[in-house]
Amino acid sequence: MPLTGSMISNGAMWQDVAEGESANMEPSSSQEPPLPAAGLPWYRTLVGKVAAFMVLGVVFAYSMGALLGLTIVERSAREQWAREALVNAQIVSATIRRIYTNVAVRTDPSGQVTHLVSEQALGDEDSVLSTGFSPVDVLALASAQTRHNVWLFSRLPDGRFSMVADAHHGEDVSLTLPQVPELSLAASGNEPYVGFAWLGHEEHFISALPIVSSQGELWGVSVASIGTKATLYHVHREFLLKVVASLGIVLLATALLLSLLMHQLFKPVPRLIKALTHISHNRTEQATPYTQRQDEIGCMAQAIEALRKKVVERELLLEVKEEALKFQHLAHHDALTKLPNRVQFNDALRDAVAQLPSGERFNVMIFDLDRFKAVNDTLGHAAGDELLVQASRRVQRLLAERELVARLGGDEFAILQPVHHHALDEASVRAGRLVAALREPFDLQGERVQIGVSIGIALAPRDGESSHTLLRSADVALYAAKAMGRGRYQVFSSGMTMGAGHGV
Repeated sequence: MPLTGSMISNGAMWQDVAEGESANMEPSSSQEPPLPAAGLPWYRTLVGKVAAFMVLGVVFAYSMGALLGLTIVERSAREQWAREALVNAQIVSATIRRIYTNVAVRTDPSGQVTHLVSEQALGDEDSVLSTGFSPVDVLALASAQTRHNVWLFSRLPDGRFSMVADAHHGEDVSLTLPQVPELSLAASGNEPYVGFAWLGHEEHFISALPIVSSQGELWGVSVASIGTKATLYHVHREFLLKVVASLGIVLLATALLLSLLMHQLFKPVPRLIKALTHISHNRTEQATPYTQRQDEIGCMAQAIEALRKKVVERELLLEVKEEALKFQHLAHHDALTKLPNRVQFNDALRDAVAQLPSGERFNVMIFDLDRFKAVNDTLGHAAGDELLVQASRRVQRLLAERELVARLGGDEFAILQPVHHHALDEASVRAGRLVAALREPFDLQGERVQIGVSIGIALAPRDGESSHTLLRSADVALYAAKAMGRGRYQVFSSGMTMGAGHGV
């Protein structure tokens, strides 16, 4: 039936809803973590990430280009060195053949000399006596044309090479040819050895022309250098330094260009983030910037502005709803005691009467405070108001969950009590507790004031089946209780009038 908690606490429910809606309009900064500020470290910003990505891309592309350039330069340099070394080998072979007329050569299909063929070792005493030239003089002639040092080595029985002479009269050095088998030099090789080799403690880029017998026996080797490894790679070091310097300049220029570009491109983003932060804190008084732009930034700004307008509209609707709830609450509640007023009580009573045909029962009690006028006249209206407030609180503490108490006006109150088992017994228990509770003294402005209460009770449907009849019956019973001496309750009985009462 409607005579339930929803009927009884209807006004309190509307008050809670109004307070809840009002609370929703305030930012809950005490319960939610604060939003991050718009200012972020550069490496966490969109501008910083894009700029870093582009700089890394430039560095990667430039590094790959530089590595490719170094590889090409290295390959072309080695090819140039090899050509120069082969030319020097041909010059040395031609010089030796002019002096040692008994020396023959072996050539490849292109006519390039690959071996010197001699029946005896070159540079020994016999060759000096037969030609009149020392090996140093012969090598000096070759060195003058190659502009680099030239060596002549003989092969020792243990397979090592021993220096016979060199063009610059240098100290005795050993020859170390990396990964070149002796047979390759002696017979099976199709061209002279060209590459790096150790001459003493220095590494040279050389051409090594084998000196063999007609049977393929290796007598020795003539060596022509085009320069030491340190000298040849000096150009590489200069190139590397230029690459590093160029990279630094390119990166600096790229960073400056990107900073300017990113600043212009992403300048609106921090302001849009700030606008969103303001909206999240219900600060919607400022319009969103950049809404006139026609690019993605403009689309984002327009979306944020639409969100701001929705938030403003929602705030206005909440304010209107809150005001409506406040007025509705005031229309159904007493301003002083905060209890439901006569309007709400009458609505609840009509709903209860409508349920009578279904077998539901209830009691109506009307009571007013004895000697209330005397308190008003003696202590003033402020004390009288305080007495009403304290009395209403005592009554509320005595009521069950489904019972409704309302202030009808002045010091007159009414209670709507649903019946569970026995109407008269439940009404008597409730009325007796009310009489006892309101008989206790009240503390008003430092004064102890003692009053009482007179209660009239009507049982539905026994004493009426309409709101008007039940209220009139309870009012008649209240008059009877006052006539019998006040400070008591009286249940309506048939035949009871305003002029007579029957005690309980």
